[in-house]
Amino acid sequence: MTGILVILDGLAGRPTDLNGATCLERAVTPALDRLAARGALGLMDPVAPGVRPGSDTSHLSIFGYDPQRVYTGRGAFEALGIGMDVRGGDVCFRANFATVEERDGELIVLDRRAGRLPDGKPFEEAINGIRLDDFGVEFFFRASTEHRGALVLRGPGLSPAVSETDPHAVGVPVSRAEGHEAGARRTAEIVNAFTRRAHEALRDHPLNRERARRGELPANAILLRGAAAMPHLRPVTDEYGIRGVCIAGGALYKGVARLAGLTVLDVPGATGDLKTDLRAKARAALSAREDSALIFVHIKGTDNAAHDGDAQAKRQFIERADREFFAPLLADLPWDAVHLCVSGDHTTPPAVGEHTADPVPVLFVGPAVRPDGSRAFGERAAGRGGLGRFAGRLVPQLLGYCDLGPKFGA
Repeated sequence: MTGILVILDGLAGRPTDLNGATCLERAVTPALDRLAARGALGLMDPVAPGVRPGSDTSHLSIFGYDPQRVYTGRGAFEALGIGMDVRGGDVCFRANFATVEERDGELIVLDRRAGRLPDGKPFEEAINGIRLDDFGVEFFFRASTEHRGALVLRGPGLSPAVSETDPHAVGVPVSRAEGHEAGARRTAEIVNAFTRRAHEALRDHPLNRERARRGELPANAILLRGAAAMPHLRPVTDEYGIRGVCIAGGALYKGVARLAGLTVLDVPGATGDLKTDLRAKARAALSAREDSALIFVHIKGTDNAAHDGDAQAKRQFIERADREFFAPLLADLPWDAVHLCVSGDHTTPPAVGEHTADPVPVLFVGPAVRPDGSRAFGERAAGRGGLGRFAGRLVPQLLGYCDLGPKFGA
């Protein structure tokens, strides 16, 4: 028996999305609706009712961990997710390539994503050529998808208890990192030096000069946030005695999956954006059944469109996921040997453009799931579904349907 968990990032919405209905409710999704008719629906609070979750905390909760107890910050997941070597005592940060302008000695943020930079890899060498020897620390930078990346600091006396340099706004200066105890003050000093030296390394980079000639925004700064030490988690694969795999494009989701013990598959075309190859993800999920009891698939495009405030793009991406991902699964999976869970990690209404605390719809389908009479997959249908409303823990529920895992009690 195989459990397949599919998370459409930021899937859920509000009635204000599209004239009284959510993007999911307006989308034409025949495959998902057929799956709903076979299974049962419910609503999930990714962390807890009324809690506005981050993508990191919601995924920890979905995998069965208590984020209130184990969460240390997003940077560790980001670094681990893009394959960086992270060790005990390292301090990790999420990073954005950004566009800044120097005014009176300050770096003023013009665009936090450098015009959604398509690829930061060409800048890696310049950034890793920065010297921080005067602080007695090593650092490692790696670009991931689009404008994103991660930074790892390694050395004595470091602390993740530092503030961000990302001001989360434009037209304002890059924030100075601050810390209150000795290790944090030292780390903040290193971060501020890195920020200034990264700008110096990037401002005259040949690719930035070329971007300027084309009328594009230069990627001439690095903004840091989500400082974190690596958390210690008992892998789900150890807890259940199984092998699991992850199919995802984004570094965060790969990072959480790796900490949970899953093997991250390299799927060409799984880019973690609106252009991701959904058919390739479906093929990878179907193939992984041969030797994996848990298959985790993350699909990001729904959230990207919602953060951009584009309700029509979100609806259209949901329809594409239905055609290119769920339809092949519906046609080719052996439904007497598979349990499937489909949900989101949080609600991202396009009109808000950010995560909200609303619950998200959940669908379970498989031979052990009692159908509840649902006929469509959507937020209001999920509110009437037989699973009710619950918090997180999708992976334990999914593996429970597969009769996997230890017994609690005699």
